[in-house]
Amino acid sequence: RSFALRLPVAGPGVPAPRYVPQRVDHFDGANPAMWQQAFYVNDTFFTKGSSAPVFLCVGGEGPPLDGSAVVRSVHCNVAVEWLQETGALMFALEHRYYGCHNAKACPVANLSEPGALRYHSSRQALGDIASFIQFANEAYGLHGNKWVTWGGSYPGMLAGWARLKFPHLVHAAVASSAPVRAELDMRGYNDVVAEAYAVEHERVGGSAACHDAIRKGHQQIGQSFGTSAGRSRLAELFGKSAGWYTDIANQQKFAGQGVADFPAQSNDPACHTPMCDIARICAAMTDASLGDEVQRLAHVRRQQDLAHPQNKSAAARAAEHSPDEDPTPGYNDGEQLWLWQTCTEFGFYQTCEIGSKCFYTQGLATLADEVSLCQKLFGISAETVQANIAYSNAYYGSDEPEGNRVMYVNGEVDPWRANSINAPLSAALPALFVPGASHHAWTHPSSASDQESVVAARRNIREQVAAFLKEPPRQEILV
Repeated sequence: RSFALRLPVAGPGVPAPRYVPQRVDHFDGANPAMWQQAFYVNDTFFTKGSSAPVFLCVGGEGPPLDGSAVVRSVHCNVAVEWLQETGALMFALEHRYYGCHNAKACPVANLSEPGALRYHSSRQALGDIASFIQFANEAYGLHGNKWVTWGGSYPGMLAGWARLKFPHLVHAAVASSAPVRAELDMRGYNDVVAEAYAVEHERVGGSAACHDAIRKGHQQIGQSFGTSAGRSRLAELFGKSAGWYTDIANQQKFAGQGVADFPAQSNDPACHTPMCDIARICAAMTDASLGDEVQRLAHVRRQQDLAHPQNKSAAARAAEHSPDEDPTPGYNDGEQLWLWQTCTEFGFYQTCEIGSKCFYTQGLATLADEVSLCQKLFGISAETVQANIAYSNAYYGSDEPEGNRVMYVNGEVDPWRANSINAPLSAALPALFVPGASHHAWTHPSSASDQESVVAARRNIREQVAAFLKEPPRQEILV
């Protein structure tokens, strides 16, 4: 499970893309190759020549950026909604590879060609950010304006690292839901998912009874795989033939990450479709009139299937994309791009091992199976993956970085918090823990249905950034 979210297609009136020339490889001084990186600008409230701050919304994994990123942003709307008060200039910078939904803004011509991903790394993306800031300072006549980087999820990782690696260019950063500690076996992801279903406050609607029912149901499903009667019952409740459930690959697909969708990362108490959030699922899982725990799980799955048909029409699929998109050959919605980074930098393999807190059927989603994709897809061995992860943690400082003016913000029911910074490291590296909140929920556009904790988080973030902006810039030594 990646960070990916699908944004609504931007409507008319949003800024059009502009382009900045970037080096294909920031670390090879003998390679002069260049490409055009897309960026967007909102200067509605900015007065040229003023000392107002500059906000940079960092692009990354997930949905493609478009002009809505600087006017109604999923990752940076705390900054967008603050523009009028601060008079800030705002930019959004598309990522070098996740931006390949636009073939004009991609560092390679074909993502399917051998070696096409060799320039795809967080370090190259940070090079893009540094180069862009230097370009923008000159192009927009910015002299002494303080830059603040913003991002949620992988862009949150980049936003924080941009401040830590380029303190002479970036004055401060807000790293929302940023899992900065790379890890091979990310057991914590599914552990936090399980914990989320016991959270009651902030309209989450979980309970200990709900958590236990989901765990017990999946445990019984695991036992059912081993008997003829059990497999027949699964076929009756969930479909397929009884024989289908004898195959280990089918068992993994069916129950390894849950027999239904259990939102935690994407939990939204304001959603409206059946079984779309923790509260609705828990209402079903604690309703004994629906039968035993396995029958309740089957009910949840059926309701979700009815609400979200698997086979979308061509028109429905087309509606998810901007009509202006012209993807680079081999882009395929960017699915392989995040897999590449898990193999070459971060790991983050979300397992459900026996003995963990995971409340799915344990022992099906194993580390060996997850890591094998690296060898299968990219020829990268498990040993190399482990070495890559160790280097990333050494390079960035993992969850114990040195530096200042980075604020880390995480939500209680977001599984990615397992690898983030949830408590202040120092007065200079503050952190905010948002009760009941999902994956960077506070960075979304404000809504009347927002949880109270999310509303408070936005206020706290602005107060902290305002304090950062009052601090004078100073020369710092890069390590």
